[in-house]
Amino acid sequence: MKLCIVLGLASVVVGASVILPGAARAQEAPPPPAPVIAQETTSQATGPSMAMVGSGLVIFGLSYVPAVVAASSSGLNADRTLFVPIVGPWIDLTQRPACSPASSCNAENAAKVALVVDGVFQAIGALTVLGGFLTTAHETKTVQTSAVLHPTVRLAPSQVGTTGYGMVALGTF
Repeated sequence: MKLCIVLGLASVVVGASVILPGAARAQEAPPPPAPVIAQETTSQATGPSMAMVGSGLVIFGLSYVPAVVAASSSGLNADRTLFVPIVGPWIDLTQRPACSPASSCNAENAAKVALVVDGVFQAIGALTVLGGFLTTAHETKTVQTSAVLHPTVRLAPSQVGTTGYGMVALGTF
């Protein structure tokens, strides 16, 4: 008899658990994806390369000013051509007198080397200035933008009220 009572009680518990609704928990919806950051780099022409023009002027100035000082302080007529920019040192080089056999030519050779170096640097400075006006400088800008998210829809089971169940729709629009 005790077995009948135990079996009866077991059948009532099983029947009640099948008939009565239980609380079910739906899975938590995953968080929406973070917006995607996109970088766009643009380059725009801004005019002549002023850095190149400036450096050319500095090179030319550092080589032309000593030539003008030498031209104004020298007693040699050939040195007067040093007032002429760029070609002055080359003209002076061709008009220099030859050194006499009785004297040492070291000073005259040093002057000729200085004229060549001066002429080369004046030409480099002038060409750099010209190149700066012919070269276009570019300004680069980097812009960060958020990418547009496409619409998404997700369906998930959910509890509705205290005893009902259904579906919930989650999405981004």
